[in-house]
Amino acid sequence: MDHKSKITLIVIAGFMSLFVACEPDDNGNGSGSNIISTDIIQNTTWESGKTYVISGSVSVEGAILTIQPGTTIKFEAGASLHIGYSSNATLIANGTADKPIVFTSNASNPTLGSWEGITFWEYSLNSSMQFCTIEYAGKSGEGAVNLEGCAITFSNNIVRFTKDYGLALSSEASFTEMNSNSFSDCGNHPLRLPCEYMHTIGTGNVFTCPENKGVNVYEGTAKGNVTWRKLDKPYFVEGDLNFEDGTLTIEPGAIFKFGAESDFHIGYNENSTLLANGTAANPIVFTSSATVPAAGAWNGITFWENSLNSSMKYCTIEYAGETGDGAVNLEGCAITFSNNTVRNAKDYGLKLSSESSFIEMNDNQFENCGNHPLRLSCEFIHTIGTGNVFNCPDGKGINVFGGSSTGNITWRKHDKPYYVDDDLNYDNGTLTIEPGAIFKFGANTGFHVGSNQNSTLIATGTPDNIIEFTTSASSPAAGAWEGIYLWDNNSSNTSFEYCRFSYAGEGSSSDRASIWATQTSFSVNNCEFVNSAGWGIFLDNATFSGSGNTFSNCALGNVGSN
Repeated sequence: MDHKSKITLIVIAGFMSLFVACEPDDNGNGSGSNIISTDIIQNTTWESGKTYVISGSVSVEGAILTIQPGTTIKFEAGASLHIGYSSNATLIANGTADKPIVFTSNASNPTLGSWEGITFWEYSLNSSMQFCTIEYAGKSGEGAVNLEGCAITFSNNIVRFTKDYGLALSSEASFTEMNSNSFSDCGNHPLRLPCEYMHTIGTGNVFTCPENKGVNVYEGTAKGNVTWRKLDKPYFVEGDLNFEDGTLTIEPGAIFKFGAESDFHIGYNENSTLLANGTAANPIVFTSSATVPAAGAWNGITFWENSLNSSMKYCTIEYAGETGDGAVNLEGCAITFSNNTVRNAKDYGLKLSSESSFIEMNDNQFENCGNHPLRLSCEFIHTIGTGNVFNCPDGKGINVFGGSSTGNITWRKHDKPYYVDDDLNYDNGTLTIEPGAIFKFGANTGFHVGSNQNSTLIATGTPDNIIEFTTSASSPAAGAWEGIYLWDNNSSNTSFEYCRFSYAGEGSSSDRASIWATQTSFSVNNCEFVNSAGWGIFLDNATFSGSGNTFSNCALGNVGSN
C-alpha cells in the first residue's frame, strides 16, 4: 500500500471514530442521545429533536455552537458548559415558542444544583439564548447562567429550580437584549448584576420569588443616558450606587431596597442628571432591604456639585440617613423636589449645603425624622415652595444656618417654624415675609438687614396671622437671642406690621433691643414687643413711625435712643 493510500485510510478512520463517538446511545431508556465529553473546537450544530448529554466540563473555544429549536441538552451531575473562556466563541441557542431548547439535569429525580450551569466568558461574542428552559442548575454563589465580562442576548427564556442565583453577571457583563424572561424557584435572587448595567434589563421579565428577593444589584458606577426600569420585583442594592456623566431616568413604580451602609450618589465627578419622577399612582420608592427596618438602615441619597437639573417627584424615601446628614443631601447643587414623602430618617429629612437650593420644592411630606425635617442656608430659604407638610414635634421644623440672602424674594409661612442657628443676613433687594411665618432664633443669633447694600424688609402680618420673631429655647427667657438689626443701608420702606418680638435683647450693652436701628428710618405698626432684656426699640441716629404698638417687660424701656 502506498503512502497516499495509508493517509486516506487514517483520515477515514478518524472520521469514523468521530461519527461513532456522536452516534445515539440508548442510555437504557431508548431516548437516543449523544454523549458530549470533550471541548468543541470547530463549528458544530446540535440538531432539533435530539438529546445531547454533557459529561464533565465542556467548553466551546474558537468555534460557533448552534443549537436548533426543539433540542434537549441534559447534564450529568457536576457537568457544565462554557463559552469563550480562552478564545473567541459563540453559542446560538435560539428556540421558538413551539420548540424551546431545554437545558436540564440527566438525573431521574433532579434537585437544585444537579448540574453546575452555563457560563459565558469574556471571549464570548454575540451569543444568544432565546426560548430556552434552564432548570436544576447552579452552585453556591453562582447562577444557573453566568456572564463573565461579556454581553449576550437573553430573551423569552425560563430559568427555574436553581441552587442560587438564576442569572449572575460579573462587573463588566451586560445584556445585548434581555426581555420577556421568566424566573422562578431560585435559591437566591433571580438576577444579580452590577450597577453599571442595570439599564440593560429590558421589559416583560417576570420574577417569581419571595418578598425579600428580586434583582440583586451590587456597587458600581453607571454612566450615559440610561433608564432604570420598573420591574415586578424590587432592586436589592448592596454597596453604593453611583451615577455620572449623562441622564439617568428611573421609571415610575420602581422600588429600590438598600442594604446597610449603602448610598446613592449623583454627580460626584462629572455632570449628571437624575430624573426620578414617579406619579401619584406609581411612586418611586427608596427604602431599606432590612426585614424590620429602622431609621438609618441605609445611608441615603446625595446630589453632588456636578448634579445638573435633577428632579425627584412622587418619590418615597424612608429609613435613610447617617448622624449629621439627611436622608437626601444636596452638596453644592440645585434640584427639583416636589410631591415626595420623606419619613423615618435617622437625622435630617433633607439637608442642603451652603450653596445648595431648590429649583422647585412643593407639596412634600416629612414625618418621623430624628432631627429637623429640613436644613438649609439662609441664602436659599426663599426656594422653599408651598404645600409642604412638616410632621414633627415641637422644637423641630425648618433648620436655617447662616448666610446672606439677596434679591427680590419671599420667605414663606410654613406649618412649622424656622429654627435659626446663626445670624440671618439680608442685602440688596426687597425681602417679603409672609403673614404667619415664625422665626425661632438660637442663642447669639440675630437678623441683619442692609449692612452692605440697599435693602428693604416687608414683614406684614395680619391680626389672625402675625409674624413672630422669638427664641428657639425650650425654656425661654428675656435675652435668649439678640434681635433685629436695621443698618444704614436699610431702606425707609422697611415696615413691620402685626409682628411679635419676644425674648430678644441678648448682650450687655445699653443699646440692645428687639429692633436696633442705625442711620435709617422704618415703620412699625400694631406690633408687640415683650420680654426684651434690653429696649423694645433702640434708635442710633435713626427714626421710626407707626401706631398701635404695645410694649411689655422690656428691661431697659420701650424706646431708647442716643
